[in-house]
Amino acid sequence: MDYMIRKIFLPLALCAGILSCNKDPYLPNTEPVYLELGNGDATYGGDNDQEQRLDVIRYMTYNIHAAAPPALPGTTDLDAIAEVINQANVDVVFLQEVDKNTGRNGYSGDQAAELAAMTQMNFSFFSAIPYQRGFYGVAILSKYPLKGIKKYFLPKEDEVHEQRVLGTAIVDLPGVDSIAVAVTHLQHNSAGSRVEQITEVAAILAGTKQPLLLGGDMNEKPETAAFFSVFDGAFTRTCMGVNCPNTFSAQNPASIIDYLAFRPASAFTINSHLVIAEHSASDHLPVLSELKINR
Repeated sequence: MDYMIRKIFLPLALCAGILSCNKDPYLPNTEPVYLELGNGDATYGGDNDQEQRLDVIRYMTYNIHAAAPPALPGTTDLDAIAEVINQANVDVVFLQEVDKNTGRNGYSGDQAAELAAMTQMNFSFFSAIPYQRGFYGVAILSKYPLKGIKKYFLPKEDEVHEQRVLGTAIVDLPGVDSIAVAVTHLQHNSAGSRVEQITEVAAILAGTKQPLLLGGDMNEKPETAAFFSVFDGAFTRTCMGVNCPNTFSAQNPASIIDYLAFRPASAFTINSHLVIAEHSASDHLPVLSELKINR
């Protein structure tokens, strides 16, 4: 596939104009390979070069269902999502089904920004589609500064299918150290689209210079050979085999569709992988892994 990349830079000077300081505008009628955002987020954990480097890193993926508890339709409960993140004591969080200014369920705020404030983490939101009065997409939260933030549009079969994106960033870890991170949420109703999308994700992330952490709702069960021949050729899952805990649905966990992974395999050693038993805040269970950083 041709990766002649067309970049769209969004300088801060544009904030006063059409972007209205939206860090991640949805751009209809354009098809860039990626959208490069002009500003990162370093509210927390900055100036850490003199600190000791991390020996382990903890990361989570969580489809938050727009913070709408399934048992309480028409409501949102960001406190419940933030509580999960705070209790897990994670360094990086990958979120899916995140609302920004939509007005859905009576909520018009910025869920990624509010969760970042509630957990004292930096954040970047990556819109996938416009929804109602705002945007809907994925997000990254990080204890440490985020740099080099980019959004890539993933392929889709036709205009009927929902646009999917890959959000990436570099995390500035303590002690002159860094890792790459990436979040995505793949098509739920087309196996062919998922294979095409994960192939694109693997190709994009193959060029990453730093060790990489990947997380997301892949909407694919682990026994699907066509999908995981691509996935496992590019990444190492934090759990493989018959003993991995189910992630969906939160109320009746019967399948695995949410995954954490990394590359290269030599960069990390898996210390733990678990699913957190939070059965009411979302329709998915949060997935958590701790990795030893190999140096």
